[in-house]
Amino acid sequence: MSYQVLARKWRPRSFQELTGQGHVSKTLENAIKTNRIAHAYLFSGVRGVGKTTVARILAKSLNCAEGPTPVPCMKCQSCTDIATGFSVDVVEIDGASHTGVDNVRDLQERAQYAPLKGRYKIYIIDEVHMLSTSAFNALLKILEEPPPHIVFIFATTEPHKIPGTIHSRCQHFQFRRISYREIIERLRYILLEEGIKAEENVLSLVARSSDGSMRDALSLLDQVISYTGGNLAEGDVSWILGLADHWVGPLTQHIISKDPAKALSLLKEVADGGYDLKQFCSDLVGHLRNMTLAKLGMGQDVIDLPSERIAEMAKVVEGISLEDLQRLFGIFSKALDEIRWFPYPRFSLEMAIIKASNMRPVVPVDDLIGRLASLEKRWDTGAAPDPKSRETGSLKVSPVSAIPVAAFVPSVATEVTEGEEDRGISPHATIKGGPDMVALWSTAVSKINENKPSLGAYLEQGVPIGNEKGILSIGFNGGASVFINLIERQECKDLILNIVKGYIPGVEGINYIILSGKEGHSPAYNEYLTGAHEKKQQEVEEVFSDLIVQEAIDILGGELVELRSRRE
Repeated sequence: MSYQVLARKWRPRSFQELTGQGHVSKTLENAIKTNRIAHAYLFSGVRGVGKTTVARILAKSLNCAEGPTPVPCMKCQSCTDIATGFSVDVVEIDGASHTGVDNVRDLQERAQYAPLKGRYKIYIIDEVHMLSTSAFNALLKILEEPPPHIVFIFATTEPHKIPGTIHSRCQHFQFRRISYREIIERLRYILLEEGIKAEENVLSLVARSSDGSMRDALSLLDQVISYTGGNLAEGDVSWILGLADHWVGPLTQHIISKDPAKALSLLKEVADGGYDLKQFCSDLVGHLRNMTLAKLGMGQDVIDLPSERIAEMAKVVEGISLEDLQRLFGIFSKALDEIRWFPYPRFSLEMAIIKASNMRPVVPVDDLIGRLASLEKRWDTGAAPDPKSRETGSLKVSPVSAIPVAAFVPSVATEVTEGEEDRGISPHATIKGGPDMVALWSTAVSKINENKPSLGAYLEQGVPIGNEKGILSIGFNGGASVFINLIERQECKDLILNIVKGYIPGVEGINYIILSGKEGHSPAYNEYLTGAHEKKQQEVEEVFSDLIVQEAIDILGGELVELRSRRE
């Protein structure tokens, strides 16, 4: 007799032998016991989870000589004929090759006749979603008014393609993926019956590679047994299945140890071994996910690994923060996305390894705040920081002379736009009070910023260019017309004027103008630029002469980005 593969040899023959579909088997068993048998069933789910198997078990239960019974005898003529595929009352149809309306019409004609031996004539249509629209319409008639001896069982991997009119006339059973634990237990039982020894890690590899499909798991197991000839070892299984699972752990350890050279050498071995780098990166992401869950103390209920592997993983992550594990997961998840379209996947993976190996540890925000509070306390008590504790060269500051004026003051053009002269504003007007007026305006803007930050941000773009007869003129550059539209709203104008009056005496009104053109800067504006630059230079020097600022930048590894006035 020819060899029979494990997937066929160990196909469940009754509801009791079914693995992982308890909700389906229980419902059908109870329906048979209470004689509540429907005329049409729809079984849906991914490949290899038992849809056709359950259909055959249901057929045996309905036509068994001792039935209808939820436990078919497996000995009567009907049970043996169904098991071997020779039953005249159970017709299995491949929906992918019988898609036309003529096939369904032929089925309609045959369905009118009573069964020859059993109680029911049962039609099992696999991949029913492949039927054409006209075929579904023809099938609808017999589903609306079926003969009492007919039972339809439809199986599909794509239930969303089934028309609603068909779907609503069937009892729908959604078959779920078989869990990792259930596949492990079934494989262990089969190997015990077959007299084959296997390491626990071998069963874990096969179960995870099957992706919830029992048929895939048995097919992979058959392949592994053929290669090894008996005793199954993890290395042999990884090789024959094309898996690089045993490389993932060492690679991760090299990354955690900040040793990119060894990690890259290991990746070269993986690539030279002919392994799929996309799959390897996917395995690496899964491994990091398992490490993160192990850090949280999760067990086999969430992590699909043997308990020994989970315990080892928990020891590895003891010295790693949860935040760092999440960052590693993010780095390689992004690399996996790049590999999907990048023509050189090895390059992307190498760069991800280098980045992950040189990743600096995360400092919690609470720690940073604590350090700042400590510095502030030392400053308040008059304790000067220890100059020896500061590392030379850690202060990253651009020279004061290299800081452009544009970083401190808005860029304002010079010529009044057409029509502004009608408003009585001269672009070359001299500000009364000179730099003092600029300082007063800046103070007023700071006060406005405290009351309404968005309004203060708009006004910071403006420069005082004139103060004549109680009318203060504020100039904006050519691209700031949108600011003026917002500022000139009545409620904004009132708020600005009330605050400005408190800082600049004699101001009765404010005009906002657009400065853009080809003439030189107004004297007032040139004076402002020069004064502002000198003032900012002085501020920068004062900031970096402050010992507490120096120590804060050293500890946090900071650099100068922006200077802002402190608001009391």
